[in-house]
Amino acid sequence: MSTHRTPRQMFDHHARVLADGDIWGIVGDYADDALYIDPDGVVRGKDGIRRAFVKLLGDLPDAQWEFTTTLADDVVLLRWSAESAHTRVDDGVDTFVVSDGLIRAQTVSYTLQSKHRSHDPEGAQK
Repeated sequence: MSTHRTPRQMFDHHARVLADGDIWGIVGDYADDALYIDPDGVVRGKDGIRRAFVKLLGDLPDAQWEFTTTLADDVVLLRWSAESAHTRVDDGVDTFVVSDGLIRAQTVSYTLQSKHRSHDPEGAQK
C-alpha cells in the first residue's frame, strides 16, 4: 500500500475495503505497529487489528455501511452506521490518526443491536 496517501485517500480506500469485507485490504491500511482501542481493550499491530475486524465483519456480515467523516490535518473523525440481515449499528464513532498514508491509531465505539425482537409464543402483545 502506498505510504503517500492523504488522510482522505486513506479513508476512502478504508471505507471501500470495509464495505467489500476485504479483510486484507483493511489490514493493509494500518501501520505495522498501529494501536486499536475499543471497549474490549487495546490491540497492537496488524494481527490484532485483523482479529478485531474479523469480529466486526462477523457481527455485521454483508452489511450496508454509511459514513460521515470530518478531517483535520492527520485526524479523521468517523460517524457510521451499518445494517446486516440480523444486526445493526446506529451509533458508531471512530477516530483515526494517520501518518505517512497509514492508520497509526484508531479508537472505536459502537453498540451492536439485534434486529429480531423476541415475541410471546401465544401472540400476545406486550
